[in-house]
Amino acid sequence: MSMPAGWYDDGSGRQRWWDGARWTEHLAPDGSAAAPSGSAPGSRVAPVLGFVGLGLAVLGTVLACIPVTFVVGVVVLIAAFVVSLVGVFTKNTAKWPSIVGMVLSVIGGVIGTIVTLVIVAAALVGPVSPGVPTSEPPATSTAQPTPSASAQPSDERPSPEQIAVEVQRTFQGDGMTNYDGMPDFYPCMGEQLYASDMSDETLSAVITGGEPLEAERVTAEKAITDAILFCDPDGEGAF
Repeated sequence: MSMPAGWYDDGSGRQRWWDGARWTEHLAPDGSAAAPSGSAPGSRVAPVLGFVGLGLAVLGTVLACIPVTFVVGVVVLIAAFVVSLVGVFTKNTAKWPSIVGMVLSVIGGVIGTIVTLVIVAAALVGPVSPGVPTSEPPATSTAQPTPSASAQPSDERPSPEQIAVEVQRTFQGDGMTNYDGMPDFYPCMGEQLYASDMSDETLSAVITGGEPLEAERVTAEKAITDAILFCDPDGEGAF
């Protein structure tokens, strides 16, 4: 039965490594005791420190990207760098986990610092207030006509066309739609009121539904009545 691998006396008084099938060239130092369960010279062991340093580097990067745990993350990254550095100088172990852990610990510190600074700066600036609208919302149109600039007394006498438009607005605003089917009625009213004896101020007031001057109240009422009778002699719009 073949002996298991280990250190054995090769017959010359020296301890030589038996690989389980044959003798190797590896000799143990003088005075070494046989250790059947020992490791063969030159064989690699698991890079425990390298993997520990790599894991700490990953954890530290995550913690460093969170402002409340930034300091803890930096401490973990420093520990990861130190452990990975020790792993690099450990003999008979794979070096790549330690190297990756060292690189990640440095990069993680830089990334965590940038992310934390950006988050803190955004928190200090605060939310941006919404812009003030530059235009007023459109006014909702209603059935009633709104007073226009022409409703105010002016120094000039309104033209017959302006009088016709304002009289139509005033009548319709008061619910008088009887004359809407008479296309010549309002232009006729404009001509008649324009030629009346009302002053410019009184005329501008009454055609927009305002009150005439007290001294011209009777004149205004007569002028409006005469104009309606003239423009609708048959009383078609009276019903």
